[in-house]
Amino acid sequence: MQRLEIQPVWGGALLARVFPWVVSGGENAGRLSGFQPAGDLSYFVTVLLPHAVLAPAGAFVARAAAKRSMPFLFGAGLLAALQPVASVFGDFYEMASIVVTALARAAGAGWAVALRGDDLQEVIRVALRFGTSAAFTVTACGIALGMVLACGLLWISGGVVPRSSNAP
Repeated sequence: MQRLEIQPVWGGALLARVFPWVVSGGENAGRLSGFQPAGDLSYFVTVLLPHAVLAPAGAFVARAAAKRSMPFLFGAGLLAALQPVASVFGDFYEMASIVVTALARAAGAGWAVALRGDDLQEVIRVALRFGTSAAFTVTACGIALGMVLACGLLWISGGVVPRSSNAP
């Protein structure tokens, strides 16, 4: 990683004073540049890891806060637990695109790796430049798999509603 752009509203100005690789600003909430993963697996894990920690922790906090009637804490937990929903067309598309484009590359479509990224709007622009049904199919498969991955993480996290101890 060479540079991390973070919007000032998310602490970019403060973090830029502390870390030399952080720059305040950019078009997105946060964006890494110069990131060179060792391979597809490390790339996938790097994108997944923050979500795999935050969503289950948020679900736990939301459940605990609901049981104890702590609305502020419930809201904070809910935001963390449901962040996979907010990231469906960002990080979860990116994770899915790693899988889908690796399969496409294995099938001889090496060009498909250009459809990787955490900005679906930009990926669609790239697909439009390719102008082929194959590019749109790869992108659509990435979107679908991203939704499955996000829903899967929500399910694994256990939800945000407290479980009844006398449930059947």
